[in-house]
Amino acid sequence: MTSKNLFFKLMREDLKRRMWAGALLSLGFFFFYPVVAAFTAGEIRDYADYAKGLADYENGLTRWLSFNCGMTVFLMMVAALICGLSSFSYLNSKSKVDFYHGIPVRREKLFAINFLDGILLLVIPYGICQVLAVMVGISNGASGSRLWPVALAAFGLHITYFILMYVTVVVAAMMTGHLVIGFLGSMVFAFYIPMAVMLMIAYFSSFFWTYASYLPGLLSENILKNGMRLSPVAEYIYQQMRNGDSYQTPAPMTVPVLIAWGVSLLLAVLACFLYRKRPSEAAGRAMAFPVSRPVIRILLTILSALGLGLFLYTVHSSMGWAVFGIVFGGGICHCVVEIIYHFDFRKLFSHKLQLAGCLVVSMGIMLVFKYDLLGYDRYLPKAGQVREASIRMSGVTNWVSYGQTEKAPDGRYIWKHASDSEYVLQNMKYHDVENLLDIASAGVEQVEENKRRKANGYEGEYYSRQPAEEGFWSRVEICYTLNSGRRVSRIYSISINEKARSAFEKLYVNEEFQRGVFPLLAMTGEQVDTIRFRGKYSRDNENEVCLESMSAEEKAQMLEIYQKEFAAMTVAGMEKEAPVGLIRFSKELDEEAMRWWKQQEVNDPQEYRYSRWRDFVNEDFYPLYPSFTETIQLLQKQGVKVGGYLDDLDVQIIQVRAPLSEEDPYEKKYEINENYYEIEESERIEELRKVLIYDGLCYYDPFFQSENMAVSLLIWDPELKVNRDYDYEDFENEKWNNSVEVRFPKGEVPEFLWEALR
Repeated sequence: MTSKNLFFKLMREDLKRRMWAGALLSLGFFFFYPVVAAFTAGEIRDYADYAKGLADYENGLTRWLSFNCGMTVFLMMVAALICGLSSFSYLNSKSKVDFYHGIPVRREKLFAINFLDGILLLVIPYGICQVLAVMVGISNGASGSRLWPVALAAFGLHITYFILMYVTVVVAAMMTGHLVIGFLGSMVFAFYIPMAVMLMIAYFSSFFWTYASYLPGLLSENILKNGMRLSPVAEYIYQQMRNGDSYQTPAPMTVPVLIAWGVSLLLAVLACFLYRKRPSEAAGRAMAFPVSRPVIRILLTILSALGLGLFLYTVHSSMGWAVFGIVFGGGICHCVVEIIYHFDFRKLFSHKLQLAGCLVVSMGIMLVFKYDLLGYDRYLPKAGQVREASIRMSGVTNWVSYGQTEKAPDGRYIWKHASDSEYVLQNMKYHDVENLLDIASAGVEQVEENKRRKANGYEGEYYSRQPAEEGFWSRVEICYTLNSGRRVSRIYSISINEKARSAFEKLYVNEEFQRGVFPLLAMTGEQVDTIRFRGKYSRDNENEVCLESMSAEEKAQMLEIYQKEFAAMTVAGMEKEAPVGLIRFSKELDEEAMRWWKQQEVNDPQEYRYSRWRDFVNEDFYPLYPSFTETIQLLQKQGVKVGGYLDDLDVQIIQVRAPLSEEDPYEKKYEINENYYEIEESERIEELRKVLIYDGLCYYDPFFQSENMAVSLLIWDPELKVNRDYDYEDFENEKWNNSVEVRFPKGEVPEFLWEALR
């Protein structure tokens, strides 16, 4: 009983000693929670609609009290420092250490007293202020049934991660003998691993041309960033951000919380062990345990050397500057750490061999990355090692819509965009490994050529802007799934020229590739609600034909036929054919969303003046080519006119600008030529109209071969009101009031036009 009373008596005395910390935290949380709850309640009366004002106040307060409040995370970090460093601040004074250790209490019990008091200093004021904030919210009309669960859940989660950070600070305090050094040690424990991980990612991104940071793999950014979570601060921020805006339906936290409590327990045991082993003479020293000095010094020196070396290299692209950065950054860090350790400027170079070793290691790491000594960019697996793969080619599918319509809990409809890379990774299982390796080999060769060009003084990222005769350029993402299940990813910038063309053409017509990059090919007839057709590209749906009256069998038949013709399209065909229209097979939820948003705009044009329904009406369109004869016949049976968009235009003038300059093959530029050539003769206009292709639809065909010049049809549109604010003479004379961009197919520019442009 006496021992128990002594334990609580010592806790009470320790709390009195640190009353300043409790008062500071209480004041901070009081202003942060009850005061904010009361202050924001005054905004309710600013609303004309009281119910809307109360709902916004309740939503705001709920978010403020929840685990998703970033300001609370910051407060917990500060509180962990205050409580952790103040709990064992007496260890930094020899006289206080002698006093405390002279008390007839075992060190383990003394540690527990100070450790628990540090937690209570935060838990009590934070909990009270949370309760007061909820009560203030309820008194102003907010729903208690909504506030209480959120506040209680946030209390438990914030306390969990506060303890994790707090015990880390306590470990830092055990390892140091000075308050300032304890603070610095806490910063090292909190931020060293995140900084090291970010530096590693920077090295991979800066030196490896094929590094796929966002694709799966052991060295991917997502995997490496998980290493940052070894820092308690980073883990806290990660879990808070993982919940995002879902404060009403938070992400599952059971496993992370159990891990956090387990790690906290282990760190608390470590701190207690260090407390027992800590010599009393450590008070006033920089480091309590000499064995930890070289470890921390070496880690900090290498990190600083590599960081400054990379920074100067990226600024000047010079290995000389990189070496200077390594020597300077590592040397300065080493000297600063030595001064901190010894509190003596004369100890700058007291460990010269360690400094030299750190610099040599740092330079070795730099050379490995700079010259790719491990062959990262040259990696090509053997065909027998690959189980399957996925491949995405930028530029080829930029027009494809990756996403779907979803209905939010509040009744709104949203178009949830999806990453094209993620879609391909999830849906493609490509098994023609030999063909894939042919493409990857071309990518490796191009990387080596790019490195050679850069070594000879050429600049430019990936050198992807090459002369036109070198072929179509694409950024190719490949993810191999090896037989072991491990995934390896690479990115290449490849010219689809004669060397790689056959492999790419074989890839494009492969069913596994097509189904992995074109979502429409996985659609079934039962999913089709409405078929829509456009004869021209438009951000709005004017002149769009909506085939709602077709039977379910007719819709399914048209989908099946279009899928067959689309899958049979080859690269050679797309080079010669331009689309004559766009077709969409929309689902029931898509149609509901468009109708709902259109109605919202009608009901409240001011609120929905940005026409959110346009987010839906322009998605999921696919190109229709002249060779799709069966699909075109089915559309014509429904009364749809396919093609002939340019034939219906009242063309007054055809305007042609000079072609692109190719003086610099690595950086094409438009010539600024105001003396463009205009054609007004009706005979010439009719002659050119038979050749010209509508530019708006060519976006859906990246392979279409066209001449390198800008051509516009200046037309008169009787339905378009002329804007008299424009100071155009042609507008005043009412010759034309709109323009349509067009293209010349490759090799079909009339000779008279070439002569005029020369």
